Amino acid sequence: MIETENHTLHVGHISKHSSIYGPGIRYVIWTQGCTLACKGCWNTQFWPQKGGKSIGVKELVEEILSVQGVEGITLLGGEPLQQADATLELIQSMKRNGLSVFLYTGYSPDEFDETMQACYDNCDIVVSGRYVESLRDTNLRWRGSSNQKISCPTEKYSLEDLNEQNEIEFVVNEDGTIEMYGYPDDEIRAWVEGF
Repeated sequence: MIETENHTLHVGHISKHSSIYGPGIRYVIWTQGCTLACKGCWNTQFWPQKGGKSIGVKELVEEILSVQGVEGITLLGGEPLQQADATLELIQSMKRNGLSVFLYTGYSPDEFDETMQACYDNCDIVVSGRYVESLRDTNLRWRGSSNQKISCPTEKYSLEDLNEQNEIEFVVNEDGTIEMYGYPDDEIRAWVEGF
């Protein structure tokens, strides 16, 4: 079932199979563009509005649904809520098709407009709040700093099931390059960047 208005989402990167950005195997989408510019952010390549590529939500939904074994999607960035109309369309399409949605946003709920609130309300898990470098904690699961809040708006998942542990994922590409996902400490980051 694919029903969309077909907004366009500006995407910086996609990982079709990840096990660290939420429950189960997830299709992970880093949106392109963020004006929040949190100090110490390690996704600065997704800050500029230029870069990445624009993808119609309908096309993206079709791609996601073609991937076998995916429990849901995870949206991060960049800042997905700075493209709230397209993000909401994608979230609602995923829910209609039985997939779960995990949203990362640097905004706090008290900053949401109506569309941003609808995105939040339709997600199964949300990490919200600015990344604060001085509160960085690599022992947290799904968060980079201790001020960030995890919530489960739809109650599909429970915070009681959350086991606080850091997870890091490495992907070796066909060309031999290594991609690192998650929240590595400085020692691991330096080791990987040395390759």
